[in-house]
Amino acid sequence: MGTKESDLPFRILCVDGGGIRGLISVRVIAEIEKRLATRTGEKARATDYFHLFSGTSTGGLIVLALTAPPNIEAAQLASFYTRDGPKIFDRSLLSEVTNPRGVAGPLYGLGPLREAVETNLGTSKLSDAKRDLLVCAYDMTKREPFFFKRWKAREPGGFDPPISDAALATSAAPTYFPSHGIELPGDADERALVDGGVFAANPVIAAIAEALGRAEDEPAALSLEDLFVVSIGTGRFEAGFSQKQVSGWGALGWVAGGGSEPPILSAMLGGSSDGADYWAHMLLTTRRGKSCRAPPRSGMANATSASRSSWKSRSRWTTPARRRWDAWGPKRTA
Repeated sequence: MGTKESDLPFRILCVDGGGIRGLISVRVIAEIEKRLATRTGEKARATDYFHLFSGTSTGGLIVLALTAPPNIEAAQLASFYTRDGPKIFDRSLLSEVTNPRGVAGPLYGLGPLREAVETNLGTSKLSDAKRDLLVCAYDMTKREPFFFKRWKAREPGGFDPPISDAALATSAAPTYFPSHGIELPGDADERALVDGGVFAANPVIAAIAEALGRAEDEPAALSLEDLFVVSIGTGRFEAGFSQKQVSGWGALGWVAGGGSEPPILSAMLGGSSDGADYWAHMLLTTRRGKSCRAPPRSGMANATSASRSSWKSRSRWTTPARRRWDAWGPKRTA
């Protein structure tokens, strides 16, 4: 549209982890694409309007699928959850008997997930992605965060795995799926990678840091004021536990104390996600960057009634947020 890349804000799309609830994220992105198409009168893809895509777990699957050739629209991804989801999260009677509640191994086998990933993402490499990527996993071998990055894959001799490898690594949720083995140049043995949600269920802070660290590829030398961030959660409302319940939990209680998932896992993933959301909001709104969060989670646990109401209004794709989008776009990236 005749707009220089350097004249645009650096737009980041972040998608949280959340398992099958990733369907909510897909539908939010599909709605964004639909509204952009209506506004511009042109076919719209998220990759036409964002510079950097960041995701963890199911969010990693989504951003990988959106940026991989042949650049599908978000609405097409719904079938990954509606068609493939029941197969991925199916447990046979035999596994229920031999591995109740996953005490003897991962709850689910890797076969259906691998088949769905390879069918939906194809055989393209990380370097083939249309936009810059930051997909989070955790390296249990080195005991450190592990990031799949397009710019690193494009360096001479850079690590450039199939996109399906990144997808299987970022979605290897502990207790749910087996870890995913990755061979890196110079390593004698495979690295054991698991779901990046163990440290960044919401990858927004990692994405902001990645954007600010750009030194060469345009647009580079960015500041917080240059950023426009859309962070998409999975909309979960978490039921809490009373002091009477939690105070009596031992190891078994923290693993099987109630709810649809282990309380210790939901506390770590939900807590890190809410914390990242809060820090990103403070960074970008106090320094005049722009952020939108949709759909909102249940709010910060330690907020007062007044601040919680304010938090929720800021966290949705609200009218002020849409006005900010109007002021900064919609313009296609180069």
